Amino acid sequence: MSGSAAVAASAEPEKPAEPKEAEADSGAVRKPNDSRFHQQRLPAWQPLLTAKPAFCLFFIIGIVFVPLGAFLLTTSQSVEEIKTDYTNCKNGSSFCLALVSTPEYYANFQSCQCMVDIKLPNNLTGQVYAYYALTNFYQNHRRYVKSRDDGQLQGTKMDNLLDDCNPYRQSPSGQWYAPCGAIANSLFNDTFQLFYNRPDGSGRVAVPWTSTGIAWDSDRPANLLASGDEELIVWMRTAALPSFRKLHRIIQHDSAATNLFKDGLPAGNYSLVVNYAYPVSSFAGTKSFILTTSTWLGGRNPALGIIYLVVGSLHVILGIIFVGVFLYSRKKHKVTLTNF
Repeated sequence: MSGSAAVAASAEPEKPAEPKEAEADSGAVRKPNDSRFHQQRLPAWQPLLTAKPAFCLFFIIGIVFVPLGAFLLTTSQSVEEIKTDYTNCKNGSSFCLALVSTPEYYANFQSCQCMVDIKLPNNLTGQVYAYYALTNFYQNHRRYVKSRDDGQLQGTKMDNLLDDCNPYRQSPSGQWYAPCGAIANSLFNDTFQLFYNRPDGSGRVAVPWTSTGIAWDSDRPANLLASGDEELIVWMRTAALPSFRKLHRIIQHDSAATNLFKDGLPAGNYSLVVNYAYPVSSFAGTKSFILTTSTWLGGRNPALGIIYLVVGSLHVILGIIFVGVFLYSRKKHKVTLTNF
């Protein structure tokens, strides 16, 4: 018995010694520090979302947003603006729109000049800006937005332009377009002259304006470091929506030519002479000329005020609904307890 037991005992494989020091080291590494932060024993405040704080929060947001929206909307509406659609401007008995849509017009490039009457019912005081506006023109199309070469626009690259500029990358004769791409090729090229008609009938006075300063400072580093053509810079900043306006001129109120416009544009009759060159019939669009002022909020744009009013009104309505649901639930719960 003892011999067999000894044989059995000797037949059992010896177990390797466990690395106690290694376990101790690994355990020491895995174990978090015995601090309130690591052991998650810091005092904390966890708000419980109940009915009263919920509808109070909705009412507070509504009370803040509705007056703020009304203020923003009123400020935007205080901007004086005169918008004149000249899409169907006539040169005598002919529509310039039909003339510029023909291939012969571009072959000979005969200018179609027309005149549009503008009446200002009130004075445009302060700094006055002139814009042109287009509708149904999708500058936000992906291929259109990419159709440019920033290296060429910065003046660092004059050949081997990006393929994104196609089909306005290279002429049939092999010359490089400068600037290349669909954005530059579709540059708005209508020109304007604005005249103030004296009320005494003694003639008209040209309104002094300038294109200097119409481009944003943020446009220059990324787009046209080497160019002073601010009209091109403004056009190269693509619009996000199909209906947009772009700054064309800034009225010079300190011009030495006349003191008529030192405080803005006086009320009265104006004549806008348009050198009509930009076709819009191919994309069923329209063209407009805009005279406007600005406030600390910018030009007339009611969108921000309307958004605040809508959001604030929705919060007030939801707050009232939550109050009704809360009172109904409390009453129903009270009746249930009474019946029990």
